[in-house]
Amino acid sequence: MHAIPVRRLTFEVPEPEQFHPIYMANHAAVSYNFTGLGLYVALLEPFIVKSLRRVLDRVTDAELREAVDRFCRQEAQHYQQHERFNAVVVAHGYPGLEARIERLAEDFRSFLEDRDDRFRVGFVEGFEAYTTQGALEILESRVCDHPRTDPAFGHLFRWHMLEEIEHRNVAFDIYQHLYGDYLYRARMCWFAQRHMQRFIGDCTKIMSAADVERYGERCRVRPIEKLVLALRPWPKHIRSMLPGYSPHGYVVPDSVADLSARYTAMADSAT
Repeated sequence: MHAIPVRRLTFEVPEPEQFHPIYMANHAAVSYNFTGLGLYVALLEPFIVKSLRRVLDRVTDAELREAVDRFCRQEAQHYQQHERFNAVVVAHGYPGLEARIERLAEDFRSFLEDRDDRFRVGFVEGFEAYTTQGALEILESRVCDHPRTDPAFGHLFRWHMLEEIEHRNVAFDIYQHLYGDYLYRARMCWFAQRHMQRFIGDCTKIMSAADVERYGERCRVRPIEKLVLALRPWPKHIRSMLPGYSPHGYVVPDSVADLSARYTAMADSAT
């Protein structure tokens, strides 16, 4: 099996009437953060696939070409699955949420139409430099396995985080192969990561306000939690922008290999 396996899995999606927004470890801020991420990647990942396939014919290294192709195929599986779960979230009815999602969609349309390849590949690398760190952190925390986590959402995000780790080197490698400009890469890390965080922050504000009205105070994200959410990404931002940064240096725990084998065995198909 290739180090970046392309799996096709069937996930059970909760019925809209069964959905409760506080589905991750019974914690409002954590749940909204995951929901915002799921909404974001459903639009980001088609952008990733289109952006990298536009430059694939310029990749002269055969192993890297295959890795990029597999990365794109994993990402295509991710956004298709997230779209199914996101439909349940949106159907829950959040005033202003669909408008914010459309603004995000317009951002990515503009990036595809009005920006150049270096910007797009840099954006992808900037995002991946952050999410590799986040994926390792999430799996280590075992929040997806928490007894108060909805198993359907826990299953979805556990699989997604696993595959983020599996393809952790690809965006960095293709950026280095095509451009290798450190200062521009650092700039794009800042731009892409802040783009994502702003969207997640906006979604948290929109959803929490509506859910406090429906479900009460357990859905309120308190000031201290907002501060933690604002500060927590900073170590990952800084690390990704350091001159010596490389995802090849990450120490991946053995549990990730065990999880990879588990999801490969569960898949409808895996190549």
